[in-house]
Order: sequence, then C-alpha cells, then structure tokens
Amino acid sequence: MRESPLVKPTPFKGFSKKKIIYVPIDSPTGIIQRNIKKNIQKNKHTPFGQIFLLKDKIILYQCISSPLAVLSLERLIASGAEEIIVFGFCGSLMSGSNVGDAVSITKAISEEGTSKHYFPRKQSFSPSPSLRNWLEEKLDSQKFTYRKNTLVTTDAPFRETLSWLKEKHHRNIGCVDMETSAVFALSEYYGLRAAALMLVSDVLTEDKHKIGYFSPLLHRNIKKYFLPFILEERKDEA
Repeated sequence: MRESPLVKPTPFKGFSKKKIIYVPIDSPTGIIQRNIKKNIQKNKHTPFGQIFLLKDKIILYQCISSPLAVLSLERLIASGAEEIIVFGFCGSLMSGSNVGDAVSITKAISEEGTSKHYFPRKQSFSPSPSLRNWLEEKLDSQKFTYRKNTLVTTDAPFRETLSWLKEKHHRNIGCVDMETSAVFALSEYYGLRAAALMLVSDVLTEDKHKIGYFSPLLHRNIKKYFLPFILEERKDEA
C-alpha cells in the first residue's frame, strides 16, 4: 500500500494540460526557447525551470537534473498532466556515434537518487510502448534516421570513470543523461505515458571526450528532430 505524502504537490494555476514536453536544457544558441516564445499563451518562472503554456501542451524548459525535473513534474501532474515526452541531449558511450545522432530510448537505468523514492527496489524503467511507438512512427514517416538504445541516468557526470564506462559497455548501455530514468519512474508511479528522444551532444570513449554543444549539425538536428514535435498541435492519439 502506498503511503500518502505529508507534503502534497500543488497545481500550477492556469497551467492545466494533459501533454507535457520536457526540455531539460537548450542548445547554446537558444533555438528551442526562441521558437517556443513565438507560440506561448503565457509563461511562468519557477526556481526549478520555466513553464510555457501552448495551445495544446505545456513545455517544461531548462530544468536540469532528476530532482528538479520531478519537483516540477509532480506539480504539473497535479495540474492534470497525463503524458510526458523528454526531448533532451545525451552523451553517447559507444564508439562510432556522432554528435547530432538521434536516439529513441528503449530503457532507462537509474543511477540517480530520485527514482528510488518511488520504486525503492527498482533500477530499470521503460517508456510507454504506445507513446514510444507513436514517436518512432513519426520519425519513420519522415525517413529520419535514429537508433534505439538503453540509457543510464546519473547525478554525477564527473564520476564517469573508465571502469564505469567499461561496465556500461558490458551491459550494452549506449548513452547517459541526468533526467530520463526519474521521469520514467515518476510516470510509471502515476500510471502516465512517457517517452524520450535524445540528440547526442557529446561522445565519451576510453580515449577522449568529444563535446559537440556548439556543433552546427546539432543545431540543424534540433530543428529537424525536436521542433516539429514541440510546436505541432496533435490529437489525443498516443
């Protein structure tokens, strides 16, 4: 039996939508925010990020790390959210990957400290099959290339050691971020739909760390892969 929390999340007044798009961080060019601001009805600044109200959805923007993501998403769920899609950046752990590659997340492994408060004995979380399928079908319909991969979520990117990397290779974990497993855990706890599409922003191998946040290809692929989903209006089809 679930024990009720002593502190309950309060809704964001005037920000009630079923669909949430979560953008943990923008590119240095600010391209996502510039396009969102052309379409917002209103916005709200919080200590944990910004919230933009669009016609058919809410954008949770610039809210980095699992604890901050869940703090804001709990309140958005209390406001009526039923679906969360993460559009974020990840580090690739596999050689042969390139900055700008798109990745549909098939499973998220928790190495963060937030999800255990929802599932104390669980470390692996999956996206909603229906929402993930919808996302991939949209990509397929445009003939956009992407790969499918397991991701690990960490709180400590500066503790990604050589032994840590080798262990991820052994487990076929292909990328790393700081939010997705907690978002999947939270969604599973409340019975919501969730999915995640990543763009590779840096590549970590045993020999080097290639940083690509300023890559023109990453900028182009944000426009190609992220903005159509973020800005389009869609029916309740997922």
